Amino acid sequence: MTERNLSFTRRDFLRYALGAGLIAASGFLFFDVVRPSKLAPAQTEALKVLLDTLIPEDESPGALRLGVAKKIISKTAEDSNYRTTVKAGCRWLDKMARKHGEKRFQDLTGRDRDLVIGEALNSAYGSLPLIFMENVRSDAFYYYYGHPAAWGQLAYPGPPQPNGFPDYNKRPLA
Repeated sequence: MTERNLSFTRRDFLRYALGAGLIAASGFLFFDVVRPSKLAPAQTEALKVLLDTLIPEDESPGALRLGVAKKIISKTAEDSNYRTTVKAGCRWLDKMARKHGEKRFQDLTGRDRDLVIGEALNSAYGSLPLIFMENVRSDAFYYYYGHPAAWGQLAYPGPPQPNGFPDYNKRPLA
């Protein structure tokens, strides 16, 4: 039997370390392409238009002015399940826009956007449109009414229901 030379040089170490680093980096790049951590610009725009439709600017500031879109977009960056739901919901909004003769949700008239939102809210229990719309609508109102600038329209000097509804199980007072 012959003895094999099993020496490991510094050059071998560098070669293997570099190779392992490249493989790891390519894995992260692949993961980022397959499951990106940010919304696409078109999805961000659709979300902003949806929020502006849900809470428009009138006598009081709208959702966009109070930073609701930024907070929801930030939440999509932190929560991958939420991001997946928002992305799929934005694709659904664009699909519905095509049924109304437009390419994107943001191209629809206000009336047609209201119809699409109504269709989502009237979708079957557990369906993507309903889950998407309920999540975004709930978060939109949470962030909107959590902002002090929204309290003026409530004629109340503090946050709405700071203690929740502790008497929810009792009959309403006369």
